[in-house]
Amino acid sequence: MTETWTLPGRIARLAAERPNRKALVEMGPGGEWVSTTWGEYGQAVRDLAKGLISLGVQPGDGVALIGNNRRDWVISQMGISAAAAVPAPIYATNTVDQVAYIVQHCRAKVAICDNQVQLDKYLAALDRGLIDIDHIVTMDAIDSEHAKVTSLAEVIARGSAEPDAELDRRTAAVAPDDLALLIYTSGTTGVPKGAMCTHRGIDAMGQAFIDTYPQTLEVDPNRYVSYLPLCHVADQVFTNFLGLRAATEVYFCADLTKIKEYLVAARPHLFFAVPRVWEKFEAALGANLLAATGVKARLTSWARDVELRSAKRSMETGTEVDTFQRRLANKLVISKIKAAIGLDELVGAGSGAAPASLSTLEFFASIGLVIHEGFGMTETTGMATANPLGRARFGTVGQALPGVEIRIAEDGEIMLRGPNMVSGYLYMPEETAELLAEDGWIHTGDLGALDQDGFLSITGRKKDLLITAGGKNVAPAEMENHLQGIPGVGQAIVVGDRQPYLCAILALEEEAVPDLCKAAGVPVASLAEIAADEKVHAFLADRVESDCNSNVAR
Repeated sequence: MTETWTLPGRIARLAAERPNRKALVEMGPGGEWVSTTWGEYGQAVRDLAKGLISLGVQPGDGVALIGNNRRDWVISQMGISAAAAVPAPIYATNTVDQVAYIVQHCRAKVAICDNQVQLDKYLAALDRGLIDIDHIVTMDAIDSEHAKVTSLAEVIARGSAEPDAELDRRTAAVAPDDLALLIYTSGTTGVPKGAMCTHRGIDAMGQAFIDTYPQTLEVDPNRYVSYLPLCHVADQVFTNFLGLRAATEVYFCADLTKIKEYLVAARPHLFFAVPRVWEKFEAALGANLLAATGVKARLTSWARDVELRSAKRSMETGTEVDTFQRRLANKLVISKIKAAIGLDELVGAGSGAAPASLSTLEFFASIGLVIHEGFGMTETTGMATANPLGRARFGTVGQALPGVEIRIAEDGEIMLRGPNMVSGYLYMPEETAELLAEDGWIHTGDLGALDQDGFLSITGRKKDLLITAGGKNVAPAEMENHLQGIPGVGQAIVVGDRQPYLCAILALEEEAVPDLCKAAGVPVASLAEIAADEKVHAFLADRVESDCNSNVAR
């Protein structure tokens, strides 16, 4: 690993090395693309940091931050960090009470938000006496008469007039093991816990990703669309942790309904999505592909079959299959499908947070997009394992990232150790003690198994085990993953704790009705009609037996 860097130090370095290169891109009010260079980014961060210092922000202070993904969001995060304070991001969907809890828990005296909706939450919390803050900073220019409200532009302007000495002193004093970011995670029960991410952990996370995927640095600039909430560790990994390592050009998508528009415009080299997003893409693409008829339909089917077989062979051997058939299939069909959704320049596609179904993985592999599943959580500052490019194994979450160690405890729990692990939970010693085991290992709460090559498979959650009337322990997650791979099934829940047998509740997905009808051999109809069709019932029963029951231990 190279020398450890801090977030403020990396921003300053990129601003100096590539001042005129694009760093941040977002849609302007008139639909035009507005770019911010690394030089402008770095200067805005410095000016904001000085402005925050002038508002009384002290080293180590928590500063609350809520809003949708945008340029000013990351400028705010990095400005807070440059002032040697600690960003505490909050979900934009949180209620007033939830917002107030985080503001108070991180002991913030300054809170930043993007728009009127979020400002109203802060003001409501103030009026109810739930929080005690000195300043509210809004990214939007909001006409507010409240004495504590000011705009981000005003704070930046104020900071630009301040001397540099105090900022430079603070920035130089930031150490690798200092707290860099709080990410609040609710877990399964109780109040949110503030996971403490250090500069060292963030640095290790970004470097481990590059060591695993060196192809990331082969494209300059590499592009990424930021659309997952920035208060979640997943988007932090790609926008900031890796982004600052690889000098990524980040496009911000605040409106998820426009994600395809952003992908087509940005042509990203990296794209990460949770399985639900991949499934929605699959449903929309699948419907379009099914609509093809005649020669076009046969050609598409042939090309996808060639590509899927080639992709599987490549993954098995670790050597890219390059045949005339595959090149022809790509030229005639596959490249056009990828271009239509803006993923034709993709270097790597990733998925995490939950298992993707085999049918979804194979669908995208058939159009030239091999999804690389990984495993991680807030407490690992993002990722801990990943499937390597060219050697992905479907059904696994890959191998340990460089520097990360995995062991399986006697009860089957996955234990992790490495430089990217968080230092604990803010002001929660009991919860921290439950997380941290001896010798630097952390408890994940997930159950899993390692194969002979070190590929990890997730089999369930330690706390989610069902115990049947016969005393058998069953991890429902594995079964639910099999069930969600059945055509037409959007969600599946396995139930049966303390019962003599297990049952599954299947929720059909309206967008996937054409796939289900084709597989079941029935005419396309409404979701309600399909749900009542006896032939569909019989089809689902058969697939439950073949896809689920036959693949799990009895």
